Amino acid sequence: MKTRMEVGAYGEDVACAYFESKGFCVKHRNFRIGHLETDIICEDDEHIVFAEVKTRSEGISARYGSARDAVDVKKLARLKESVYLYMRMHGVKKIPRIDVVEVYLRTGKV
Repeated sequence: MKTRMEVGAYGEDVACAYFESKGFCVKHRNFRIGHLETDIICEDDEHIVFAEVKTRSEGISARYGSARDAVDVKKLARLKESVYLYMRMHGVKKIPRIDVVEVYLRTGKV
């Protein structure tokens, strides 16, 4: 059985592979600014994407709702603050985007 951290890291691996398959370059994983964290920061020629990755197994989804339901107003506000600070610190001029990436696992398939 995998720990929550291992399942989360696996979900981020899947999300990074997805972004790369769409032509994005992953710049950071688990990027921290003070108390704020962004799971993945990646970019292409036009956009910079700040991604929150939520990984769920079948059983968890049934009990607690979809992965995107875990990104509430408070979490979204923290993501927006992280975007602002990152772009200011790094002088980014690309169009920012916040994505919520949902990764669903079949029970016992990690």
